[in-house]
Amino acid sequence: MSTEIMGKLSPYARRPPRAMLPGSPAERRLRAWSTEFFLFRFLIAAPDDLPGALSALLDPFERALRLLGRLLHGPGRRGDWDSEAGRLALALHGFHWTHRQAETADPPGAFTAEPGKVTVRSPWGRGDAAREEYAAACTLRRVPRLRRRPARVDLAFADGSWLALAMNTREDAARLRAGLAG
Repeated sequence: MSTEIMGKLSPYARRPPRAMLPGSPAERRLRAWSTEFFLFRFLIAAPDDLPGALSALLDPFERALRLLGRLLHGPGRRGDWDSEAGRLALALHGFHWTHRQAETADPPGAFTAEPGKVTVRSPWGRGDAAREEYAAACTLRRVPRLRRRPARVDLAFADGSWLALAMNTREDAARLRAGLAG
């Protein structure tokens, strides 16, 4: 299958540490970390930027909802960052880091599938031969019935790790599954 299917990393997969991203900056100092605390951001933004202040107050609730969704839908990845699943997730996060110099929670990508192999490319620059890509040998992972989702595709790798992808539609997920199955 040579057509590209748009999808993204599951929103329930954990983000990699910033130091693992390609060309990442040095570690942030404690003072820089403390300015990202939601209450501090709220107090700084309250006088000038009311939407930004409200967004800072809602951060803990968004994180709690993400954890609740992870509990219901299951985790998005199993394996260390050195496993095949971790390297594929790092590649997706790395495409966005090198292009935008920004972290993203669930980075999108363009996927192509052949029997036993999936290739992921950066979602921008379609048709460019020099576009970044990462290929990995994998199969479909069997998902328990209560955790099955029509637009979710779970990839299992030879080292025992696995990764969940969230495709845009059910049809895209079915096309990726059919391409991997052969």
